[in-house]
Amino acid sequence: MEVRFAQIEPTTRCNYTCGFCVGRHMPQQDIALDTFRSFINQVEGLQALELQGEGEPLLHPQFFDMIALARDKFPQLEVSMITNGSMFTQENIQQILDHGVARIFVSLESAKDQDFQRIRGGKLDRVRRGIRHLIAARNERNMQTPLIGLSVTVLRSTAGELEAGIPAFYKELSLDGGINIQALQTMPQYQAIYDHSMKEEIVDREAGNIAQRAISSSELLHEALNDRQNKNHIGFYERLYQSVDMRFQCPWLINGAYLSTDGKMVACCHIKNYDHHSLGNVCDGIESIKAQRETMQEDLNRGNIPQACSGCIIAKTIAKNSLKAISLIQTGGDKRPLA
Repeated sequence: MEVRFAQIEPTTRCNYTCGFCVGRHMPQQDIALDTFRSFINQVEGLQALELQGEGEPLLHPQFFDMIALARDKFPQLEVSMITNGSMFTQENIQQILDHGVARIFVSLESAKDQDFQRIRGGKLDRVRRGIRHLIAARNERNMQTPLIGLSVTVLRSTAGELEAGIPAFYKELSLDGGINIQALQTMPQYQAIYDHSMKEEIVDREAGNIAQRAISSSELLHEALNDRQNKNHIGFYERLYQSVDMRFQCPWLINGAYLSTDGKMVACCHIKNYDHHSLGNVCDGIESIKAQRETMQEDLNRGNIPQACSGCIIAKTIAKNSLKAISLIQTGGDKRPLA
């Protein structure tokens, strides 16, 4: 099966306690190296590998063995990851550089020490020190990678930090990989694990307007956002999402794959009920998984949203445009562009 972009979840374990993390409600486990190998052996055309899921990737004792194993088959493979930034030890930093990790995003919601600890249960100063050590080691080797950026989840209480606090943190640490911004997830499978205080953090209209104003007017933020697009290469998700016309095709179903710690494949990175929405286990063979992915795309092409895709804006857009296209064909209507 051809898979150009693969996201593999190394572990569901984490040393932080974020209230929005689905991984804390999953079995605490690491992916077996044999399961990882089974996936790599069965796919072709792999260009980019994102090693992250619901846990902290660097907790996996064989994290760097996985990179080496994948590169044995795909020598030009680009490897990226998202981490909470707490495990940039000297040993891990050397391994990151030795294995040529291309891009690292450090996740956070607030650049204020007290709020960071309230939200994540860890210390921001440890993250600061680790990032500085990683950049210093990279510079000592005269390496251009990994590019290092921030993955920011916007909460209602932290939306105002997009204006200055978060981009100032980015600039202070001389980061260069850009900033990824996403709102706290509202898909049903996420909200099911939120407690009352976390549901209160879902971005409302006021917080959304604050975030949009920052994106529109903050020069500091603009510089960081531009870094994500203007460096030598764009990241895993940009490449995946630009690989198809998302008005009519789901990039995950066409070119991507998501593999959980227990070997189950699901349609995309936002599906977290692995048991209920599994396409199959890679250790049992991948052909039936391929067929199920194709069926899901066919459902979208008929204007039907699969249950696993409930709440997904991409799925809604594809289904809506598919229904418009079907209607135009059936009625011989005009050929104006679809949304």
